Amino acid sequence: MRATFAIAKKDFKSLVTSPIFYVVAGLFTALISYFYMRAIFQFANQAAYAGGMPGRPDPNIHLVVFASLLNMVHILLLFAIPVLSMRALAEEKKVRTYDLLLTSPITALDIAAGKFLAVFGIVMLLLGFAFLYPLATTLIADFQMGPVYTSFLGMALLVGVYVGISLFASSLTSSVFLAAFLGVVMILGFMFLGQGGASLDSPFWSAIFEHVSVDKQYGSFILGSVEISSIVFFLSSIVLFVFLSERVIESSRWR
Repeated sequence: MRATFAIAKKDFKSLVTSPIFYVVAGLFTALISYFYMRAIFQFANQAAYAGGMPGRPDPNIHLVVFASLLNMVHILLLFAIPVLSMRALAEEKKVRTYDLLLTSPITALDIAAGKFLAVFGIVMLLLGFAFLYPLATTLIADFQMGPVYTSFLGMALLVGVYVGISLFASSLTSSVFLAAFLGVVMILGFMFLGQGGASLDSPFWSAIFEHVSVDKQYGSFILGSVEISSIVFFLSSIVLFVFLSERVIESSRWR
């Protein structure tokens, strides 16, 4: 474990001080700021419209503002995570420091887990920026924070899977650009994996596809419900992709 955290600490410092992080963080913050303000104005308009019509229910600030914010965060991180992860292993191969890692007295699991924790920590910084928006909203509006907490927990688990997928993509090539491209493609494939279940006649396979549906597993968190099965799904997916990365790294030692 000491080697894992040493790798994670080294890579985290390298990532957080790199120009690519500041570019990604700047674009990320600018875009979510714009969409957050747009969602706030949309909520204010809906509230004013509902107030002028007796019997019409007030809009839900969580669904109108915060769920919309997280939807935009999800889309942005879908592309940002492969960009932040592309250097994790691919660049190590390119600059020949990968051979030093393989010959050092650490396991392939230490390398894979350390790389994962470093990128995951960077992504949590970005998610932390996004969390500041609903947190600041508590100063001007009264609403329940419970669904906000569960929504961000679900997003943290989901992006953890995306980091694992992107790390696996980075382990397959020495080209950082190809690693980023593969990461995006594989994440999109994971997202749409459960979409085909509705068109199947077999109840068994339909249930399988429904279980691996990102929309289903993440949707419960948005609604303020924490499902144990969803947590297990996301954590097992993270473990799977870190394990696959570890297998690729271990196989490199025998080439």
